[in-house]
Amino acid sequence: MLIFPGVLLASGCAAEDPLPPLAQRSSSAAVAPAHLAAQPLAGKAGGEVRLSGEGYPAHTRVVFTFHGERVGDATTDAAGRFVDIAVKVPESFGGSPPGAQFFIGATAGPFYAETPFVLTR
Repeated sequence: MLIFPGVLLASGCAAEDPLPPLAQRSSSAAVAPAHLAAQPLAGKAGGEVRLSGEGYPAHTRVVFTFHGERVGDATTDAAGRFVDIAVKVPESFGGSPPGAQFFIGATAGPFYAETPFVLTR
């Protein structure tokens, strides 16, 4: 049996696809992606970075990582946001060359966002 969009071919016979067009098949709304922002966007190892984000589930714990290393967590508000959460850039990255770019991540279950961060001296 060969299947083409809108047509089913079987033994040389054509039949209408019993399903509605793809755009009409889903009744659920698209999930908005999570977003993460850091301030400042660059700094030294051991320095403080303030994180804000949105697009997460309400009242959910979000875990923050710096290049995979856990640096903190926060709980989202009723709208799925967190604002101005302070975390520290791990001292272990102090030996990285100036200008090295890393990523700060924010994870809550399947919800993930990241933002770049550049190390300075």
